[in-house]
Amino acid sequence: MAGVGGPVELRRSWQKLLGLWTDRPRRKGTKIAGRYTIYDLLGMGSYGLTYLCTDEQTGQDVALKESKPSKGKLAVRLLDREADVMNRMEHPAIPQLLDVFTYRARSYIVTEYILGETLEQCIFDQGRKYTEQECLELVRQLLAPIMHVHEQGFIHGDVRIPNVILRDGQTHLIDFGLARRMGEPLLPELKRRMRELPEPEDELAAPDQDLQDLGHFLLFMLYSAYEPEKGRKPASWQEELKLTPGVRDMLERLLGLRPGYEGDALELQADIDRVLMKLR
Repeated sequence: MAGVGGPVELRRSWQKLLGLWTDRPRRKGTKIAGRYTIYDLLGMGSYGLTYLCTDEQTGQDVALKESKPSKGKLAVRLLDREADVMNRMEHPAIPQLLDVFTYRARSYIVTEYILGETLEQCIFDQGRKYTEQECLELVRQLLAPIMHVHEQGFIHGDVRIPNVILRDGQTHLIDFGLARRMGEPLLPELKRRMRELPEPEDELAAPDQDLQDLGHFLLFMLYSAYEPEKGRKPASWQEELKLTPGVRDMLERLLGLRPGYEGDALELQADIDRVLMKLR
């Protein structure tokens, strides 16, 4: 006899199967809205799929993001908000918004395609290892688009290695799907999906959230060159990574282990410049 949770689990399984069917990636060569021809799948997120397309009107390669049907109105709402945020950005390290439209009950946004590799690809696919100096230089570059986002009154909300593209040695910040206006709370639907619920004061969008993400980003980059000693037990990053004092202090501030930067990206930038002068 099925347990009490039987019908609930059955419904969830059905919804999952339905999602796999309705959200399956479109085939290469598919034309969207009679204009954008799909060439490749660039990525699949929780609420949308992103394709590399050719704009048949201009011949230009573009990135086209499509809302997931299984996520319903929430996916549409997030994509609309992403389009609104990107429409306000004007920075060489942020893709330009090119088009927004609805086609056959799905929402779409089209942005400039940044040719390059994400830092996730550089580390995991290419096995790239970054020195302390290289990590700081990348973060220093990334501060420029992040500060631009803050100046427009928003936070990016998802500064991670999959969302940073490296092209010709320059960083580009992509994927504004979780961007929010300063002071805006998390959507209840998104909060329910988080593994760790934020403190009430952290639910409202603020610049220090991007800087904390940048701290985790920097730590991840530094670990790309870490080679654990055979037989050594896992320890804290302070013990495992051989860092200069300036970088250690910076990380502790970014990660909230010491009084932080309180959203002051210029102070962080000055600290990075001081440390880089000693490393070069």
